[in-house]
This record gives sequence, structure tokens and C-alpha cells, in this order.
Amino acid sequence: MKTRDIIRRAGNSLRHAKIRTLLTSLAISVGAFTVTVALAAGAGTQEYTDTLIKSNGDERSLSIFAKSDNQDQTPKEYTQSSSQSSQDAGTLSDNDVAKISKINGIESVTPTYNLGATYMTRAGEKKYQADISIKSDRTMITLEAGSLPSTNEIPAGKAVVPDEYLGVLGFKNAADAIGKTVTVHFDKLSRLGAGKDWAFVVAAVNKQSSLQLRYQPKLQISASDGKTIYDYQHAGSGEQNSYGSVTARMASSADVDKTKQAVKDAGYDVFSLKDIQQTLFQFIDVVKWGVVGFGFLAILASVFGIINTQYISVLERTQQIGLMKALGARRRDIGRLFRYEAAWVGFLGGAIGTGLAVATSLLNPWINTTLGLESGTELLLFKPMTSIVLVLSLIIIAVAAGYFPSRKAAKLDPIEALRTE
Repeated sequence: MKTRDIIRRAGNSLRHAKIRTLLTSLAISVGAFTVTVALAAGAGTQEYTDTLIKSNGDERSLSIFAKSDNQDQTPKEYTQSSSQSSQDAGTLSDNDVAKISKINGIESVTPTYNLGATYMTRAGEKKYQADISIKSDRTMITLEAGSLPSTNEIPAGKAVVPDEYLGVLGFKNAADAIGKTVTVHFDKLSRLGAGKDWAFVVAAVNKQSSLQLRYQPKLQISASDGKTIYDYQHAGSGEQNSYGSVTARMASSADVDKTKQAVKDAGYDVFSLKDIQQTLFQFIDVVKWGVVGFGFLAILASVFGIINTQYISVLERTQQIGLMKALGARRRDIGRLFRYEAAWVGFLGGAIGTGLAVATSLLNPWINTTLGLESGTELLLFKPMTSIVLVLSLIIIAVAAGYFPSRKAAKLDPIEALRTE
């Protein structure tokens, strides 16, 4: 018999037992549905977590701190000499910046500059207090208007203004602020009352995003402007060239773990967002594969249903098998007939299960609304290749489950089979 004829005959046989075929397929579809949804939820949650991480920091950046040599955390007796050493502990200098810059894999190093703005204003407007922050990494910013380079870095001489500042600065809306100038006044720390104005052109207006774990409205400026202002403010104060931490940007080809280890070997403490990302991904994987495990248990249970269904089919069609053999059908053809029937059951179960699972993607907008997530977020992220592989796997599992019933059918003696009532 030709393969095409056997496949068609297998399909016809299953149509004659529609209810039994449907029930057996539905048993498989339960497992297929569970596995597909679990994998989709895992993929969607990982992508959301990855976006969440990128919105709260730069995964290619390292936060580096001075390493404390004293592991004993108990307070020490105060002395005049210990006072100065306690103040200097935990800070980095320009020598540390130069040393870190030479570490293999480090592309650039930016100290953490602490700036204190006296006030901000615009021509013809009142003066207002302002929080200033320096954007030294490539963390994504949710913009309401304007734009930044693809690296998400702020160009020198420009600033990103939070939408909370628009009203007090006299802007009609976010679009109106783009290209306008904001003036920020900074006093020198060594001489109160003496200060200087810095003018910044508004490049973009940012707004709060639900992806940000912690949001504070601040006027953001570039690292180069931050260094210039820091040097001006701290000149003669005795605090210049002393930093609490530095941000190191890794080269695109650098391995994060190896670079981190090199920084540690150089005598510094280091932290990266990848540490949090790996921890969250591990937790997601545990939950995802736990649910997938329950799905495979359901598939395993359905295997016995396939075996039982196939054995019953062999018993019911004993005479038919005998007639087929009497007409010249080979044992191999009989075995293939029942294996193809099992394959059809596996395909139907997989198609129904994955189809229903994919249909749950329609719930993504409702999930976003319920959880208060960003519009367009897909916590159920289905990948076509995953579904195709799952369906093919179920077909193989079903064929394997039908092996012994098909073997029994193939070994039937045609004479004895025809005599069966």
C-alpha cells in the first residue's frame, strides 16, 4: 500500500469513531495547552523583565565602589586619627578612575558627581528649586516629547526636563519646551554666595513609566556637563576628586562576568543589573518549568489513553485486519496504518491544545489593564516555532504510544482474524 493511501485510510478509520478519537485527542490537548501557555508566559515574563531592567538601568554598565578592607562591622573606639580615616573610607579618586579604565573590557568610566543646584529658571520666570541628576549610562527614558540619540545619552549642553517641571518653567506643553533654554545656577562650595549660571537647551521631556521601579522628577544633564559643574562647585573645597562610586561602561564585545571578576580582582566592589536579571530569570524559569512539568504529566497520562484506544481499535477491527491481509496487505502496512492513526490523534490533540493556548493571547490587553502594565506589553508571548516543535513532539509521542497496539495488529494471523466474530 502507498503511504498516501495508508494515511487517508487512517483518517477515515478515526472518523468512524469520532467521539472516541475526540476524547483521546482532548486528553492530549490538556497537556499541550498547559505546556504552550507556560512557555508563552515564561517568554513574555522574561521579555517584560528584560524591558523592566533596561528601563531602570544599563545592563552594560557596572557600578563600582571602594572595597572595605575591614570586615568587622562593630564600631571602633573614636580617636583623633581615626576621624579622618573614617571620612576617607569608601571613596574613589582619580587614580582609581584611571586604574579601572585600564581593565580589559571597560570602555569608559564616569565618576558619580554629586551636584547641588541653587535654583533653576527661564527668562521672565520665577526661580525654583531643582533636583539635578547626571545621566552617565544608556538607560532607556520614556519620552513625552523630543528625542535622544540611539545610545540614550544626553548631548553636552542639553538637558532632559521631567513633565512635572513644565508648568513652573512656563511651558505650555511638552512640545513647547523642546529647543528652549533652561538656566540653572550653581554656587561654589568653598565660597557661599559666589556662583555661576549654566544654560541648557531642552532636548526632550520625560515622563514617569510603569516600568520604572523608582521615579523621581529631576533635570537630567550629560556626564561631561556634570564633570564641568562638579569641578567648578568643588574647586578649593577639599572634596574635589573624591567619589562615592563610578559607573563603568563595558565594551559591546566584553563578557559581563569576566569583566566583573577583573574589577573585583583589581580590589573593588562591583554591582550590575545583570545580577538582578539573572536572579529574576532563574525564578521565572523555576515557575515556568514547574508548570510545564504538570503539562507533561497530563501528556503522559494521555499516552495510556492512546494505548488503550488503539488496543480497543485492534480488537474491534480484527476481521477487517484479516481481510486486508487476505487481500495482500503486508504486516508492515498494517503496523503503519495504526501508527498513522496514533499520529493523527497526536496531531489533533496538539493542534487543539496549542490553538486554544494561542487564543489566550487575546487576554493580553485585559492582563495589562488589570495589572496596570504599559500598553503593548505581552505577558503571554507565543512563538510559532515553539508551537510547531510541541505539535511534532506530540505526534512522535503518540506514534510511540501506538507502537505495541500496531505491532499486535501486524502480527495477527489472517485466518484466525477472519474467523473472529
